[in-house]
Amino acid sequence: GGRRSGVRGCDDRPGLAHKPEFSPLLYVGNRYSAAAGDGFGAVISTVTPLGLGGAPAPQLSTCAILFEDGRGGEDDDEVAVARASIVRGSDAVARAVADGQRTLVHCEWGQNRSGSICVAYAILHKGWAADAAIAYVRARNWADRHYVGQSPMSNKRFNEILRHLEGPT
Repeated sequence: GGRRSGVRGCDDRPGLAHKPEFSPLLYVGNRYSAAAGDGFGAVISTVTPLGLGGAPAPQLSTCAILFEDGRGGEDDDEVAVARASIVRGSDAVARAVADGQRTLVHCEWGQNRSGSICVAYAILHKGWAADAAIAYVRARNWADRHYVGQSPMSNKRFNEILRHLEGPT
């Protein structure tokens, strides 16, 4: 459940959660974060970002990797698209961070798609265990943001993808 009456996670501003243990340059955010935050050298978008007035602002993205969040109800084809998108996003994060860019990964709410890309980055590029990285993203979301519908990293299909990226334990 949410913790701030009336403000949904797709509408809070700046809607950012910092991920300093993955990289001090890395942030996860919602559809307004690219416009509301400042100083991002890289903006990896899984949905078209919105300007502060609510109009689509695709020019705010430096890398668009658009895919859907079926909230865990994805079919096998949608899971395959999500997996490829999550891995592509993690590689984009790795390049941006290696280039020293303050990096935002955002989706509509800043909970599942963007969080999954950052978790994949931690697994594939930083050596994190999947469950530890998922728990960290959840904890940072709860620490940095407060909104109605708050349920970070709740897409079970995305979490399965992330655990498979880790490989056998």
